[in-house]
Amino acid sequence: MTQPRATGNGDTAELPSSDTGNANPGSLDQLARTLTAPLAVLSRAVPAGPIPVALGTGALAVAGVIEWPIAAAVGLGYLALRRWR
Repeated sequence: MTQPRATGNGDTAELPSSDTGNANPGSLDQLARTLTAPLAVLSRAVPAGPIPVALGTGALAVAGVIEWPIAAAVGLGYLALRRWR
């Protein structure tokens, strides 16, 4: 659909309508799957239990490879990812 728009010289130009009421539900489902695909892959790659994550980030923090706030952020990120699964 198009909507008329007045131009400076009195003519009208046709503009595309912003009405999205006729969107195909199948295409919306495909878009949602496409946007959430990286999270699905990441959730399968992360260990199922919190023990490996805690031990790994703790060991890296003790060794000085990462700082404690980074280790805490990794742990919280892991918990958030597991919760949304």
